[in-house]
Amino acid sequence: MSLVSVERHDAVSVITIDNPPVNALSQGVRAGLMDCIAKAAADAGCEAIVIACSGRTFIAGADIKEFGKAPVEPFLPDVVAGIEACEKPVVAAIHGTALGGGFEVAMACHYRFALETASVGLPEVNLGLLPGASGTQRLPRLIGAAAALDVMLSGKPVDASRALELGAVDRVASEDLIVGAIAFAKECVRTGPRRVRDMEVPDVDPGLFAEVRQNIAAKSRGLLSPERIIRCVELATTTGFDAGLVAEREYFLECMASPQSAGLRHAFFAERQVGKVPGIDKSAAGRSISSVA
Repeated sequence: MSLVSVERHDAVSVITIDNPPVNALSQGVRAGLMDCIAKAAADAGCEAIVIACSGRTFIAGADIKEFGKAPVEPFLPDVVAGIEACEKPVVAAIHGTALGGGFEVAMACHYRFALETASVGLPEVNLGLLPGASGTQRLPRLIGAAAALDVMLSGKPVDASRALELGAVDRVASEDLIVGAIAFAKECVRTGPRRVRDMEVPDVDPGLFAEVRQNIAAKSRGLLSPERIIRCVELATTTGFDAGLVAEREYFLECMASPQSAGLRHAFFAERQVGKVPGIDKSAAGRSISSVA
């Protein structure tokens, strides 16, 4: 079964990702997205495109099985650039959670349509990383530098109503996701593609970055990624999109190679392995730890 498929509904091509359980951005998904975008773009009967996911959620992030391995093409930054470059309007149809690379894919789309129960976020800081596929440059352009820093430095998801208020999504609805997204995509044909890379970051309080650094100094002592996130957002306010992407990639690779991120990723995997220990009582409460040596 294909991980990514495309089917036309009238003049709207719906690209569907089906990679259970959380539609992670595996190499197969990345390649499938590139292929289906190209097919829809070449389809003379297609006027707009919707990117959606089967199952319980939109793309919930990277494929954790690929962590620590040599990256394989197509790389996610190339995928998001390909989506944004499409000459037909592309709408992300979001349900469940759009996290990390999943939210970066949604931000590369020209419009975002979300169910009211959905949420979006960039939790990379929890693994000692930063968004590495244009998230640090797109989010400030959508919602402003201060709100973008809060989302990225906290690592916490934002619910659909708050995301709409901030400007991270364009429409929130309670109806059938695909039906609603197709109708919205037809509306977007009139306005055409609206690329985040072409947006300006809203005006920034001159003292914002110094204040943010002071506020996170104690809780992020010894960690690379929070400071690198701040630097990336600063660049989004002072330089062009492409120059910001170069710095983001450099800082992402620096964080990925750091012992802090290696430790946090180890803890991430270890927590998930606990539930797979043979004979473990999954209803047991965690033991309280008050000291270590």
